[in-house]
Amino acid sequence: MPTLSAYGDIHIPDNLIHALGLKPGTELAFERQGDAIIMRPVKTNKVSQVDAGPKILAYTGSTVTLEEIDEAIAKAVAQSL
Repeated sequence: MPTLSAYGDIHIPDNLIHALGLKPGTELAFERQGDAIIMRPVKTNKVSQVDAGPKILAYTGSTVTLEEIDEAIAKAVAQSL
């Protein structure tokens, strides 16, 4: 069972580290709820995975809006009828 060190350090069990996908340097937020402490990883990525897609893939071309996608789908449906 993890214990608090004299310096305030706590060892997080490996199964929790893996289950939460924690990596060295991950920022953690602590919240008190009664006599319990809730620990959560801080989500610093404000960009959604969808928005980050072109950057992840190093895509430099133009992007399309959801409206443009909807129009293209509607046009393809109309042509297939």
